[in-house]
Amino acid sequence: MHYKIINFTIDFDFNDLTFRGCYFKNTLLIFTKFHAYNGPITLQLLNNGGVQSLLNNEIIVKVNNGYLAIDELIVENKLISSKEFIKQYKKELLNYELIGENNETN
Repeated sequence: MHYKIINFTIDFDFNDLTFRGCYFKNTLLIFTKFHAYNGPITLQLLNNGGVQSLLNNEIIVKVNNGYLAIDELIVENKLISSKEFIKQYKKELLNYELIGENNETN
């Protein structure tokens, strides 16, 4: 399976649908279905990679040039919906800064 580790320090190419990866607590997450998010956001000041919201069972992540909504991902070689992932990790996920290329670890 081909995927790219997200570099949160540069603009995200929303037109490139290649799977994207990053880390949540040392666990590789591979985003398989995602899109640009243009809906409401909270007034939090987050670094790029920060989980902005879990609205409508989507994981909304701050990227350099906007927000990325994740609908489906692979975790530990298992394809799951964002809804399933949120159900399992909601308390830890909100405001967590995901780790990509050129990031320091949390």
